[in-house]
Order: sequence, then C-alpha cells, then structure tokens
Amino acid sequence: MKITTYALVAALSTAGLALTGTAARAETTCGTQHAIEFDTPGFDTDFRVRICIYHGSSTRGAYAGVSWQNGGDDTTDGRRKFDLLDVHFDLRQGTESLGHGSCDLTRRVNSDESALFTCEAVYRESPVQGGWSATGYLLYNVDRDGAGDMRVDLPGSPTVRN
Repeated sequence: MKITTYALVAALSTAGLALTGTAARAETTCGTQHAIEFDTPGFDTDFRVRICIYHGSSTRGAYAGVSWQNGGDDTTDGRRKFDLLDVHFDLRQGTESLGHGSCDLTRRVNSDESALFTCEAVYRESPVQGGWSATGYLLYNVDRDGAGDMRVDLPGSPTVRN
C-alpha cells in the first residue's frame, strides 16, 4: 500500500518526524494490517497494528500505526486491560537493523476506550539503494490472566528499492 505525500506528511508529523527538501518524492509503504482480539477483563480488546517504511529519498524511516477498541479505564483496576503492551519496530537495510523504535501503549489502551495512534518513527539518512524494509513485533501481558509476557511477530513492510 502506498500513501500519497500529503497523507505521509500528516502521518510523519504525528510521529514527530520533520520533512525537509525532498518531501515531494517521499513515499510510505506499509505491511498488512494485523488484527488481534485480546481476551481482556470486561469486553475483549480489539487491537490493530501496521508496520510502515518511509522511503523515496535519502531519509528512510520505520514506524507503527495502531488503533484499538474496547480499551479500559485505568482509574479502576477492575477495568484495566494490560500490564504490558509494547510495539517494537526495526528499520532494516538487507539483513542489518539500522534503527529500532518502540512505543509503550499500556497506559494509553488502559485509559482510552478507542483511539488511533502513530508510534514515533525511527529514521536514518543513507545513500544506499535497495533492500530497505521495516519489521516488528508486539509484546503484551493481559492483566490478571496469569500467562505472563507474550510475543506476536507482526507482518513487516514490503522491501523497497529507494
């Protein structure tokens, strides 16, 4: 999936990444959206995440776009959903990781019924062409289920040439 430059500017602004000079050539390519329904206290929490790569200039970046429904209410422990909910993502060139980003969503999901959120991007400048991608995984621990920390590998972005 490719996002136009205008949508990219909005997404990267949300992620805290400033664009300069070559923004007209910038593109974002995302992997498939991964949906998970967590068996959480109260209503089950529906969570969606997509790993994306920013490319098209010498600046490459990786970030995660997430959304959820049926989050909790952190003010009352009986409605808290997660003890841990972290999204991790890597910017890769070939087999090498050139940057790692993550965002802790535990408090956000525990306190907001539903939301859209863009995890802050990790990015690198490089003249190297070809083999760029973004990969990711999710670490979570559902409140009061006794299962401990769990990991889910996420679909990464397609590999891009520029």
